[in-house]
Amino acid sequence: MNEALKRKLLSTVMDFIHENDYRDLDNFAAKIAEAYEELLTNTNKFTSDEFSKEIRKIRTSFFKTNSLSKIGFSQALFTRLSRVDLSRYLMSTKFEIAKSFIVNNFEIGFDKNKFVDERKEILARTGTIRNPHTRLMEAFGVLLQKMSSSFQIPLHGTKEYSGVDISKKIKEATIGFQIKSVNDDISEDKIRSQSSKAQEYHLDGFVWIYGRPSSKEVDASIQAAFHHFAKINETRQIYCALVSPEILAELFRKHKVKI
Repeated sequence: MNEALKRKLLSTVMDFIHENDYRDLDNFAAKIAEAYEELLTNTNKFTSDEFSKEIRKIRTSFFKTNSLSKIGFSQALFTRLSRVDLSRYLMSTKFEIAKSFIVNNFEIGFDKNKFVDERKEILARTGTIRNPHTRLMEAFGVLLQKMSSSFQIPLHGTKEYSGVDISKKIKEATIGFQIKSVNDDISEDKIRSQSSKAQEYHLDGFVWIYGRPSSKEVDASIQAAFHHFAKINETRQIYCALVSPEILAELFRKHKVKI
């Protein structure tokens, strides 16, 4: 994150503490600023409750020393920090734009005990419909259309983005999506080859999608992709992620997309 913004967040927290004559005996202000910075880094928007939850994780004598309620303090400080004009400090890179979009839309969590049958039905269809790859591309295209602030560019079979089925433009960043259905190669060599292509063509984000029911082969491929993409993300040149079969089914279910 921008160093100037880090300093601004810390000074805002310290000003709030000093204005209220609170005593900070264990560098709590710096820890709060770091927590707020982490939330800004990982998500576009977050609530006062989410901020309060992070504050409660910090070990400190601050609240006991000042006889304060953690919730009341967190809410008041959140209001103050929310007034900081982030646009003055944040120069979003294409990597950060791609990462934010992918994390918020495709690296989702869900209750595995709910909508179990719906997800199973979606996954079962990927293994039984004729020409599943084409049908999955069409369904995934509909999914992208339902996601705001961007537009699609179909790229399947084009020379420029070899190995990318669908591309999505979000602000200045271009994100490529590679869909793997039942008969497609999901070997580790293929993962490395197509993520290398994505880097070679200067995509800002790349998502590997498992449009097929889970199996030993799929599970092994997911593990290989996870570790491979983690290393790529460390370079902060292109953000790579994977969508597991169950997450794909949940995305289709959640956005009411039919295959």
